Amino acid sequence: MKWSFKIGSIFGIPVKVHVTFILLLLLVYFAGFSLVGTSGFYGVVFVVLVFASVVFHELSHALVARYYGINVVDITLLPIGGVARMASPAQRPIEEILIAGAGPAASIFLAFCLWFVADIMDVQVTVSDFSVRSSLLAQLIAVNFVLALFNMIPAFPMDGGRVLRGILGLYLSPYSATRIAVGVGQAFSIALFFLGLLTMNFFMILIALFVYLGAESEERQMGIMVSLGGATARTAMITDVDTLTPDQNIGEAAEKFCRGFQGDFPIMDGNRLVGILTREMLTEALHKQGADAQVSRVMTREFPTALEDTPLIDVLQKMQDSNTKSIPVMASGQLRGLITLEQIGRYNMLCSGYSCDFLHTGQKT
Repeated sequence: MKWSFKIGSIFGIPVKVHVTFILLLLLVYFAGFSLVGTSGFYGVVFVVLVFASVVFHELSHALVARYYGINVVDITLLPIGGVARMASPAQRPIEEILIAGAGPAASIFLAFCLWFVADIMDVQVTVSDFSVRSSLLAQLIAVNFVLALFNMIPAFPMDGGRVLRGILGLYLSPYSATRIAVGVGQAFSIALFFLGLLTMNFFMILIALFVYLGAESEERQMGIMVSLGGATARTAMITDVDTLTPDQNIGEAAEKFCRGFQGDFPIMDGNRLVGILTREMLTEALHKQGADAQVSRVMTREFPTALEDTPLIDVLQKMQDSNTKSIPVMASGQLRGLITLEQIGRYNMLCSGYSCDFLHTGQKT
């Protein structure tokens, strides 16, 4: 995620913080009373402990996902909470149910652990103490209960919405299950939005917008997955690929860019793929180094590749994980084509709601 930096790792999973989280801490320090009931150093400590609880919540998702063989990219902290990014979705409904349910279960477990600690320390904590004016332990216990209960609401993109989709997925197709869960989530967000307007609660309105947009994004993502179906990189890749050599200059690359439709260029040293020159690299080098700069000094040597039979949905996931717009397609160590985000978009436009089996016929196996 852009504007995020790593602060450490847990069980090999990178933990990142978005820069806006730092702004939240500054806001709490100087004017936190209206947000969390306290400000200054104590307010910052409270927010940090709250987000430590969020990390524990997200880590539970990540560890269960890893148990099912799903690679966890990272955990990122945002001002509105946290998110555990996974390289691929759960393959079976029961896996999604358990992965999603692990978060609320972990928050409830942590709340009872904190209550036990309070009892050992002879700090009396009751339900009536759960307010911003109570002890720090009571506040953290309340936060974890609220975190669990809020996420158990059966509305996308919260954990409860994913559990609902998993349960529906036991009986319906993935797309149908997603559409129903998304509908429930958007209905909830609309109700929450108007409740926020009636009570003049800006934070509630913000959450409603987050839920609505998150549900809409999930439906769009599932629609893309369905339309890509069983297509492979071979189906949508560009086969007539313009390439460059390391000793060519940026001026020659710019000429190819302007006179063709290709934006990113594989760099070939003979028959060997040695790098990629993206349109962003080309533009920056042209403006800062001039047309005579060598391609070898600008190109990147670290880039993902795909095989011809790599599922198109996996290629898209690779692009999202590596933040790239094009991936070379290889076979036996040789460049066979280039798959771009635009090509995937074209295939999705053609084949959304229509069978494109005819595009798969006559392909080499």
